[in-house]
Amino acid sequence: MRRLVCMVITMTFATMMAMADTQADFNRYIKEYNTQMSSHQYLPASRSIANAAKVCGEIHNYDGAFKLLDGMDRSMAERNVRPDSLPQPYFYTAKARYNLYRGMNNNANAEKWLKKMGEYARTADQRDITNDMLFTEAQFYYATDRNELGDRCIARLIKQYESGNDYKAADTAYQRLIDEAVSANDAGMVERTYESYMQWSDSIDAINADTELGKVKKEMAETEAQVAQKQSTINSRTSLMVIFITLFVISLSALGMGAVLYWRALAKNRHIRQMAQEADRRNAAKSAMLQNMSSTMEPALDRLDPADPAVQTLKGYVRKVGELSEVDSAPVADPSELEEVNVSELASALSEEIRPQLRRGVTLNLDGTRGSARLDREGVMKILTHLLENAAKYTPEGGKVTLAFRKRGANSYQFIVSDSGPGIPAEEREGLFRAFNSSHDITEGGDRLGLPICALRAEKMGGSLTLDPTVTRGATFILSVKG
Repeated sequence: MRRLVCMVITMTFATMMAMADTQADFNRYIKEYNTQMSSHQYLPASRSIANAAKVCGEIHNYDGAFKLLDGMDRSMAERNVRPDSLPQPYFYTAKARYNLYRGMNNNANAEKWLKKMGEYARTADQRDITNDMLFTEAQFYYATDRNELGDRCIARLIKQYESGNDYKAADTAYQRLIDEAVSANDAGMVERTYESYMQWSDSIDAINADTELGKVKKEMAETEAQVAQKQSTINSRTSLMVIFITLFVISLSALGMGAVLYWRALAKNRHIRQMAQEADRRNAAKSAMLQNMSSTMEPALDRLDPADPAVQTLKGYVRKVGELSEVDSAPVADPSELEEVNVSELASALSEEIRPQLRRGVTLNLDGTRGSARLDREGVMKILTHLLENAAKYTPEGGKVTLAFRKRGANSYQFIVSDSGPGIPAEEREGLFRAFNSSHDITEGGDRLGLPICALRAEKMGGSLTLDPTVTRGATFILSVKG
């Protein structure tokens, strides 16, 4: 009996101490809030009142918490502090209300205030608030079993950090999300976020490997450039025979020097070499593209001088390769970032651009180009411009080019470009949309990268670019996209 009495006394004393600490924290936050409001420091004031509301929420005094937050909003309104002019304080009071409703398990009202937070965050347009917003959204969507929306928020959050090369902050964001999932005892969320984190971590390792490999290749290129400059100086001062012998010797020396420098660089940091090899294995397609570009450029450089017009062809080829690489590394289009496009205006703009390129007597028909569609306007314009330019190029005098639009479903559309040109040989159709599918002279056969780039753009938009196999006279390309 004595032990029971002692235990009750101890628990009562502990409870009284906790309540005293809570009251002290509450008084401190209210004092800070009053001081900050009187000196027009609205942003710190919003954080102080949010902390005071949190203390009320911890002891389940939700009415008191909401009254505190409503009081600050009224005070700011009375002082003409509006959300459109100073959205940051409104963001933090909205977040405090969101947290209170989450504590009450009232997800409907929590989501309502989550949307208000989003409005204030977009108006503020500040990185720290945007990051806070995305992280809060991700937590909410994961907690309410909307994992796809949560994944999108985390992807946008990590993308913001990566755009500033702040990989440490991105790693911290993932760790924080995993800790939240562990604290919530949500095994599914832990597994999902940890899997995303591991995939992201592997991609960062590959990026770092590519960067280090690029440094090694740059050193090799600088060495070769220095050797070439010395060779040019010798060529201008010696006879043909001396030049031939000297070039031969210098070439051997350059190869030896390049090999020595290359192996020294690898030996200097073995870890970098291992990362570079791993990056090569993971990016086999990119390596194949670079090797093919090198093998195509070497014979052209051997027989062309800088004044030769063919150099322009080579430069165009390099640009196309860069564009292909850029599109390949770009992320898949976010459906939430699509815009409502007037199809008639888009078709009119394309026709105005293409008409001057048509041969005499060629007609350009627009079929069904009406209504509107949610699209990646810039991406669709680039693809259709290339298809129409090709049609104009190959359609003879008196022929016909057609741009058609079809709605195939609630969020599914097709743009169809047809021409009455010579068509595409059967043996070339299979590899039409694959880059570097054959070896050829770019000064005679063109770069053959336009259609592969267009097909890759369509894939990034969640669509496809195909050649209609049933058309035997002329060619018909079908661009399918989703809104």
